[in-house]
Amino acid sequence: MWQGDCHINHQLNVMNAPFLPGQHLLSAAISTASRLAAKTGELPHLKTVAEELRIEEHLLKQVIFDREHLLVAMADVALQRLLHTITREAARQSSPVDQLEAMAVAYVDWARLYPQEFRFVGEMPARVFEAHPRLLQYEQSVHDLIMKILQRAQEQGYLDPDEDLVMLRAMSHTYLYGVITKMLLGDLARWTPGSTDQDAARTAVQVFNRRLFKPAASSTDARAAGAGSHSHVRPV
Repeated sequence: MWQGDCHINHQLNVMNAPFLPGQHLLSAAISTASRLAAKTGELPHLKTVAEELRIEEHLLKQVIFDREHLLVAMADVALQRLLHTITREAARQSSPVDQLEAMAVAYVDWARLYPQEFRFVGEMPARVFEAHPRLLQYEQSVHDLIMKILQRAQEQGYLDPDEDLVMLRAMSHTYLYGVITKMLLGDLARWTPGSTDQDAARTAVQVFNRRLFKPAASSTDARAAGAGSHSHVRPV
């Protein structure tokens, strides 16, 4: 339990703040800040968050010390959600190619649900991000998962033996980040008439993912299993 929660909960009851039963001030502050950011496009000030929660600012500062702490807390929750989502989607596939595609689509869908968190995390200064081990741990977990899948793809013949997997991972992330950014700006649908921005982004990352790998020529079953003798064709 966070220090001061008992006193804070008493104050909240007195002030009739809009909390759910058992909800802690920290989680309420993060969800409120996220909602405010979705309206304004900016990270809210603590005073504004406190007003929305109908508590005094000094009570909020017992769990959220300043705006930088609020930014880090929002990033922490957002990256937890992202890691959980992409891990779940990857586990539903067997082929490494399909796993990476599912993860890319999940990343698009996550960003659509949490656009401000996507932007805040992406724009967070390196000094702030790197000063928080939990954020680095989430990022490293994603990097490690992608690398393991790329290594499997290489072992199964979808990538050349001398492929630079670190650069491939970086290139893929850069592409995904750009596609998602344009999706959130509403600047993809006009390039793909008849599609929504989200559908266009999903298609874009799926096509990009498929172009990274050598297609297996024999059968989809052999491709999923990574077995047998294949005649590979290089992507254009």
